[in-house]
Amino acid sequence: MIERRLDKVWRQLRGKKPHMPHFLDEVYLDGIRGLEKLRVIFDYPVSVVAGGNATGKSTVLFAAACAYKVPGAGPREYVPSTLFPDFRPKQGARQDRRDEVVLRFEYSTPDGRRSMQWRRVKGWNRSFLGRKHARQPERSLYLRTLSNLSNPSEVRGVLSMSRAKTAFRETPLTASQIRFARQVLPFHYEEVVELASGRKNLLFAARRGGAEYSELHMAAGERAILRLCQEIAQLEGALVLIDEVEAGLHPWVQQLLMLHLHELALRRDLQIIVTSHSPIVLNSVPPNARIFLDRNTAGRIVVRPPYRDLVQDALYGRADDSLNILCEDDTAEAILEGVLDHLRLRWTIKRTAVRIGRDTGANEFSTHAAAFRKFGQIQNFVFVLDGDARDPNVRQKIRHNAGIEVPVLYLPGQEAPEAWVWKTLPACAEREAEKLGIDPGELAHTMAQVDAVYASAAGSRSEIAKEKLHELSQRLKRETAEVCRLVGRLEAESADSDIQPLVEELEATLQAWRSG
Repeated sequence: MIERRLDKVWRQLRGKKPHMPHFLDEVYLDGIRGLEKLRVIFDYPVSVVAGGNATGKSTVLFAAACAYKVPGAGPREYVPSTLFPDFRPKQGARQDRRDEVVLRFEYSTPDGRRSMQWRRVKGWNRSFLGRKHARQPERSLYLRTLSNLSNPSEVRGVLSMSRAKTAFRETPLTASQIRFARQVLPFHYEEVVELASGRKNLLFAARRGGAEYSELHMAAGERAILRLCQEIAQLEGALVLIDEVEAGLHPWVQQLLMLHLHELALRRDLQIIVTSHSPIVLNSVPPNARIFLDRNTAGRIVVRPPYRDLVQDALYGRADDSLNILCEDDTAEAILEGVLDHLRLRWTIKRTAVRIGRDTGANEFSTHAAAFRKFGQIQNFVFVLDGDARDPNVRQKIRHNAGIEVPVLYLPGQEAPEAWVWKTLPACAEREAEKLGIDPGELAHTMAQVDAVYASAAGSRSEIAKEKLHELSQRLKRETAEVCRLVGRLEAESADSDIQPLVEELEATLQAWRSG
């Protein structure tokens, strides 16, 4: 149910994004907290910044808070000198080293595309990259770390309210704020009010049934949701920044919260950026909204491409007992699924025991291997390269970064997998016409027609093969992946096929994995 609602709101937000009056498109950071020339692009109204510890998630979030002039904020709020302070005591030699720092922003505004940067040498200076008479765009902003009010000094500060000699100001939450809370939390509130004294404030709730208590007695998750609903449910057009959005929340509540953040973004033109370690939160946004920060082999923080679930789960907390096969693209995945269809019949392997991931390149495999090793997942991975990637140096680099003799296998042939399917299909149809459901004579005629269409096409052989296979599948009224999977299974059943080395190696890998 939630997944369907998320899918619907994803489509709606994609359509709305080009029409949003304000949008922060890009943040560039250089020279701050170990980040060098890091470019983070926001492509969707609700984004999740993920990564291991000390990879710069909060730094990116706080940098984004410096992008706009915030109506009603003081001159020292939401500026780099406040959000990135230095320890510079008048006495003693211990102090932060000051490097040159650049924070640069690209925006969409009602007046068109704009750029701005903050630069620090001795002090912070703002510039508009050569545009005269330019001004910093104005936009409402919300910045929150949900772990606030968690240490004794903060709690003592709030408790000092009780010693105030004047009465508290009481502000009830509005109907929309209460609705936000009730959609996420399983409680029925009679009333929620904010008690304020000076600049300090405290939430106080009364539940149906008689329970009355301040947020000092709330569970961390309840408190976080009530704070969020109080502070963002009525914002319009704002940039909302939340650090560690899953703090204190049950996985089910995490998903509900992300759903309602999407719906708020849709209703109120919000752009929301959160940081998280939670795979639940990551899966609550589309792939182009998942921003993965990671250290490369040189120790530099980089943005990794959006991963499919298999890689994402290994790196961000959903380890399981599956054997994970990583390949390059959807054609490779379909061929491997066909081979596994054959092996499952022989080995009675559960479908969930083996998972295939793709949408990555052979040049990324060694980087993935190093990351899987770091997170203790490498023993559950098999790497399968395309037939045209038979470079022993690639295999050696993968195994070097893995730290073990991790299986590195190859698809059949010496060419791209699409070319192998194209070449193999006629003989497969002659041998297994009934199982394949394709008349060999009709297939030969259709393939000749497609060959003629692409005879003079420009481009790489692999790209041409991919287009030819796609068009052939359309003419056969089949999905390309379905054709590739059938060929993979039928060839795996044939003892004379050149796919047999892959079948045998994959079978041996499965045996070794099952025996532990």
